Amino acid sequence: MVKRNPAITELLQLQEELNHLLCDLTVRVSGELLGPANHWVPNIDLSEDTNAIVVKAEVPGVAQADLEIVFQEGYLQIRGDKRQPSHGDKVRYLCLERGYGKFYRTIYLTVAVDISSAKAKLAGGVLTITLPKLSNRRKQEKIIPIEIS
Repeated sequence: MVKRNPAITELLQLQEELNHLLCDLTVRVSGELLGPANHWVPNIDLSEDTNAIVVKAEVPGVAQADLEIVFQEGYLQIRGDKRQPSHGDKVRYLCLERGYGKFYRTIYLTVAVDISSAKAKLAGGVLTITLPKLSNRRKQEKIIPIEIS
């Protein structure tokens, strides 16, 4: 188990709160927010062991075809669209609390990962992304050839 400095833990929690705020602000500015039931952000668990970083996102009701995972420059972004089921004109909601619509979560990873070996699995409404860690690149030795001009 990795022991974390309390200050780092607090900074990671602050980063998570900022992610939620920025996502909410982006949706409000883009005009997509039509009410609380039309906006949601999936909850995530972010963990690591000696071999990998694991991200688990709660995405109940989201089809695999409506999910996209992008990794670029240290940022992992989970994008998707939770579509509201169509019930026709005969249904009148008395209460509508579940969130629907487009969403994204962005997570900054401070650990170098092997993106070519990354895997994602969707089961039981939970998206699990496994990102194997790269071995310590600073300790790797690589001979750089010298060109003669």
